[in-house]
Formats: sequence, C-alpha cells, structure tokens
Amino acid sequence: IYQDGKYCTFPHAIEFLNKPYADIFTILASYPSLENYLSPFMDAWQSGAQDQLQGQIASAKIPLSRMISPQLYWVMTGDDFTLDLNNPEHPKILCVGNNPDRQNIYSAALGLYNSRIVKLVNKKGQLKSSIIIDELPTIYFRGIDNLIATARSNKVAVCLGFQDFSQLTRDYGEKEAKVIQNTVGNIFSGQVVGETAKNLSERFGKILQQRQSLSINRQDTSTSINTQMDSLIPASKIANLSQGTFVGSVADNFGEEIDQKIFHARIIVDSEKVAAETKAYKKIPIINEFKDADGNDIMQQQIDRNYSRIKEDVVRIIEDEKERISNDPDLKHLIPQEENDKENE
Repeated sequence: IYQDGKYCTFPHAIEFLNKPYADIFTILASYPSLENYLSPFMDAWQSGAQDQLQGQIASAKIPLSRMISPQLYWVMTGDDFTLDLNNPEHPKILCVGNNPDRQNIYSAALGLYNSRIVKLVNKKGQLKSSIIIDELPTIYFRGIDNLIATARSNKVAVCLGFQDFSQLTRDYGEKEAKVIQNTVGNIFSGQVVGETAKNLSERFGKILQQRQSLSINRQDTSTSINTQMDSLIPASKIANLSQGTFVGSVADNFGEEIDQKIFHARIIVDSEKVAAETKAYKKIPIINEFKDADGNDIMQQQIDRNYSRIKEDVVRIIEDEKERISNDPDLKHLIPQEENDKENE
C-alpha cells in the first residue's frame, strides 16, 4: 500500500485518473505488481495508438468526472471510522442517503461503500447485524443476490425495500432481478398491481376450496358441491389492499417451525407505545460543528480546503514518483523521451 494508505481514497483515485495518461502509465508501470495489468495499455501507447487509447480512457474518465464535487470529496476522505460495522469490539450504525437530484452520480459512490461493507460484514464470528436498503432500484448494489444467499449463515439479515418488481427488473436486469425475487425467504407487501401482484399470488400458493352451486328450474332445485385448487391470496385482492393491510410469507428454522407462514392482516399501531418510545430516543451526537472560535459557520471553507488539499496531494505524488523513476536506472526508460529531453535542456 502506497505510504501506508495515506492517499488511499476514492477522491484521490479520481484526481489521479484525470491527470495526463503519460504520467499515469509511467507511474503504474513502475510497480511490478501492476506491470501485467498495464501491459496492453503500454503496448498501445508505445506503438503510437494514442487515439484509440484516449478513447478507452475517456470512457472511464467521463463517468468518474461527474463525481468531482467538494462535498463528495469531504465525505469520502478521512478515516473517522472503519466499515466493519459488526465488529464485536467496535460496533457501529451507518446511515447513508441518496440525493434525488444527483441520483446517478451518488449511486456510484454508494455502490462503492456497499461493495466494501458487504465484504467486511459478511464474515464468521461477527455480531448479529442487518443491512437495510430502502428504494433498492435507486442504487446498483453489486453482489446483492450472493449476499442474500450467504448472509444468513453469518447472522446478517438483509432487508430490501422497493415499490414494485418491475423497478427491479428495469434497473438490475431480468436475470438478476429474478434471482433476488426467488432467493429472499420473507416477503412483506402492501398494495401492488400487475405482474407483481400475480407473482406474489403464485408465491403464496393455492389451497383446496369448496364451491357450492345452486340450480333452480320449474320442476326442482338442485345443489352441487365441488372442490378445486384456488389461489390462497388472489392477485385481485393484493391489488386492492387498503392502507395498513399487508400480505406476506415468512421462513422458519429447523426445530422452530411456523404453522402459518402466509398472512393477510391489518397492522394495528399502538400509538401510546410509539410515543413513549419516541420520547426515549437519544440525540445523535455532533461530530463536527464546522464553526470557528467565534462561532462563525466555516463549513464551506473547510470543504473547499479539503478539496484543494486532495488536488495538491495528487500533484505531489506524481512529482515524487516521476523523480523516483528518473533516478532509477532500471525504470528510467518508462519516462517518455520528450520529457527526458526537456530535463536535459
């Protein structure tokens, strides 16, 4: 890790990627562990295929450049805490939110955090924990299907919230959306319509129901009784649920069987209990007030200062690395000839 991870942040990576590719390739290729990864790019660069190379790099630069923001840089730098949220020695609660106005931009940052959190949380020997994601389609959560399948054994509960299955199919693709739908063990649903209602009705299964028909004519009256398999909770009923009424199914454990796994019920809220619980809430501690000694708000100044510092860090890294390479006889050949000529002048 470069200088013990001092500059190992996403903003530093974005700034580094936006520097001239001649500097990027020269520095990265000087490390043996990265040499093989850089080989195709170095070959293209040295053979004069700059136009093609610039097109490939631009496809990576453009999406990342949208994330250049002093506010986002502030959040994604520093080491206030680690992301091993269910660490028995240092348990934490982390809450992050998206901005509807910049949803496509912040989704990438949230996806990066999610990917890292899953790797650290989904391990043996950690505390019981829960990963709760509301409005799942608004972010791309890489590996969510694998998390659902494996997290239970590591005492990690995964709770996903979204409006409709069609949203999931649109943003995650049909295959991955199907895996997510079929892997979850517990479902809790309010009013939904269309394909989502049909899918839920099929999931809840069918039950043997008795039907009676009455036939009347001039001579006599006849009654017939027959049985047939009908949906336990029809799609039409799911599509017309009232507010506060829910349907769903739950999974059980071996030795802890649940007789009635499927439910259709109204939630009754105990207002007094909720009010008492609300009064007992503790205030979130203030970590940083962004104020100077006189009580003036200096938030923007601190954020801008951090933004400038990151840019300066990357410039200094490039200068130090190029100096290291130029002073090493085994690596000096990596520096473009034009730069060597300038230095000699």
